[in-house]
Amino acid sequence: MTLDNILSEIKKANNIVILTHETPDGDAIGSSLATLLALKSLGKTADVIIPEYSRLFNFLPGAKEIKKETAIEKYDLAIALDCADVKRLENNELFENAKFGISIDHHGSNTMYGDLNYVNPVAPACCEILIAIFQYFQIDITKDIGTCLLTGIITDTGGFRHAGITPETFEFTAELLRKGVDVSDIYKRVLRTTTKANFELSKRVISRMEILEEGKVSFTYITLKDEEEVNAEPRRS
Repeated sequence: MTLDNILSEIKKANNIVILTHETPDGDAIGSSLATLLALKSLGKTADVIIPEYSRLFNFLPGAKEIKKETAIEKYDLAIALDCADVKRLENNELFENAKFGISIDHHGSNTMYGDLNYVNPVAPACCEILIAIFQYFQIDITKDIGTCLLTGIITDTGGFRHAGITPETFEFTAELLRKGVDVSDIYKRVLRTTTKANFELSKRVISRMEILEEGKVSFTYITLKDEEEVNAEPRRS
């Protein structure tokens, strides 16, 4: 079974790198850090390489361990999370150079670029897939791991508003609540908070908005220069 093979590769690896897509969102960062913490519970160490991400996610357990780069050129194992195509993977050369690559994802467009691929397009978030994987591996989903996982679920479901939410989504959320994960705090941090720079950027967007066709059409724009001038956060994918 794929999950048994994934666990076998994890146990064999002496060094592991965790990667995700460029301009990472909450699901990408949450799944990366949850995997880092889960690997630690298995007695493994890993490098999470994310060159740039929003400061909104600095509250997540393990965020201080995120690295911008690594001196290791060839890892025993590379784990790609929440990324459908190796071309969109940050530091994709680390994945391609690794002795073995695993892709875990929830996008139906996944190109199956790993040596092992665990893709569930029905799941609304990669973090939801990880809950099932960790349970299969008999990893204790602690409050810290749960906080990372629920951040990904809340982000990718828009606070449980988007289509694609399953009964399992709420069952998993209830289980994480029982672990002590603070749902309302996560919701506030990732969906109700913005940086001063991004607020300034929003003001520019609104000030340039034009409405046409008796209110049926509207448009606006921002430029790279705008983003540089206000020091805006990297755009989420």
